[in-house]
Amino acid sequence: MYVIENTDDKNTTTSDFVIYKKEGDRRWEKGAIFKTSRPGNILIDSKGVLHAFVFEPFNAVKNDSWGKLKHYYFPNSQKGDIVEFKEETVIDNNGAFETVNIRVGSAIGADDTMTIGFGLTTFNPLYKGHSMHLYTKKPDDLKWTHHIVGENLGHDWYYPLVWVGNGTFHLLPVQDDYNGPGTPGLPYPNIYQKIMYFEYKSGLWNKELITDLSSHPLAKSRPRLLEQEELYKDINGSIHILYKELLDEEKSWEVSTHKYLIKNASGEKTENLNICQKTTNWIRIFEINNKLYYLCVFFDSVAIAEARKNKLINLEIPKDAKGFYPYIATRRGGTRDQEEFIDILLLAADSQTFTKGENVNYYVRIPKKELGQL
Repeated sequence: MYVIENTDDKNTTTSDFVIYKKEGDRRWEKGAIFKTSRPGNILIDSKGVLHAFVFEPFNAVKNDSWGKLKHYYFPNSQKGDIVEFKEETVIDNNGAFETVNIRVGSAIGADDTMTIGFGLTTFNPLYKGHSMHLYTKKPDDLKWTHHIVGENLGHDWYYPLVWVGNGTFHLLPVQDDYNGPGTPGLPYPNIYQKIMYFEYKSGLWNKELITDLSSHPLAKSRPRLLEQEELYKDINGSIHILYKELLDEEKSWEVSTHKYLIKNASGEKTENLNICQKTTNWIRIFEINNKLYYLCVFFDSVAIAEARKNKLINLEIPKDAKGFYPYIATRRGGTRDQEEFIDILLLAADSQTFTKGENVNYYVRIPKKELGQL
């Protein structure tokens, strides 16, 4: 895993992107450290090589969101070495303008195709209007392939969830338009009101507006009405999209509905995912032995449900585990038979826990055989 470590909350100083590893019941061991100003991404290929994608600001004092995207990889990580690494620059920067977004999404396919997706605004002179981009490469390739997913999109589309498999690419970004102070009718700096889906298939890029709440009565007074939760492609080729609506008139932070969209050969259908109540903060999807499961994360609890069944099983977690953001480290596309566990990180992500000094992070392992209870 990696964590971001810093000594202050200033955006004019860099933080540390720190690699950690754990073997069995041993303690976590610290490895390589890279300078950054934002969270990044890590992937592991079929040979066990660890890949880290890190945003490195050109000059954090001047602008911590202008910088380059670095790729670090650890040739001997499958042997436990997370200290020795090699590096390359995926996207360079000279400090004059933005060339890569500070927030990127990444994924790796069964054939080891690595992907990096992000959006860029009209301030980037290299491209037209608001645009989405995807960079792809296999570990042994010499160069990255640049896909322009879409141009003149009308909005900024940031921090996409990314999926890759069988020659197809899928992105699920959320609208993130920046508006400066004093913009008429827009008192908040970022507006999250639309979700777009992009798909690359048979050599063509297609886009689909999944939902649009810009005409909702709350749209002019709130900075966020939508947030994407999950993008998953199952073993049968069906696309699963989860997103949440935040439409409670009094509690702007509370989820009003978890929306579940399934796209397959028969068409597409959107419904409410009611098994994880609106008090659920996040939902993740994972697949075991051709069965889909939901990981439902509440403020101070975690539960698992088998898809299409109405039974939630709570996990036993420490009492001080609160306000966390979940990461599932299972293999995308389903775990292999020889893999015995589902690995989950519960990272403290609630502002209240930080204020109170209760930002405790936990690593959870679930034996696959325990899922038989569901």
